[in-house]
Amino acid sequence: MVHMLTIKLTSSNYLLWRNQFIPLLTSQDLLGFLDGSVPAPSPKVIGSNSITQVNPAYTSWLTTDQTLLNLLYSSLTKESMSEVLGLSHAHKAWTTLEAFFSHRSKTRELQLKDELQRCSEARNP
Repeated sequence: MVHMLTIKLTSSNYLLWRNQFIPLLTSQDLLGFLDGSVPAPSPKVIGSNSITQVNPAYTSWLTTDQTLLNLLYSSLTKESMSEVLGLSHAHKAWTTLEAFFSHRSKTRELQLKDELQRCSEARNP
């Protein structure tokens, strides 16, 4: 899927970057790993012989989670990578990036609206 992600996240393009991720992951039924609606199963289960063992569902979940985390990382610039250093799961990385960069996008949106308003007022005194 990496070749389908053409935009790398910078401080000024969060909405464009996010817009390429959502349809791709939705089409692969993977968005739930990022938005948290597919939570991690318990890593261990008690088997029929009453012995604790690795949960195969967790192993499968972890494989998908780490693949998505790698996909996220491959679409980040050095600047944006610094925001997710040390995070080990895709959901946490996604929500951290969203919290950090969506605020900047909203601020930029408000700034542009303000500039448009001033231009309009200057043209129509």
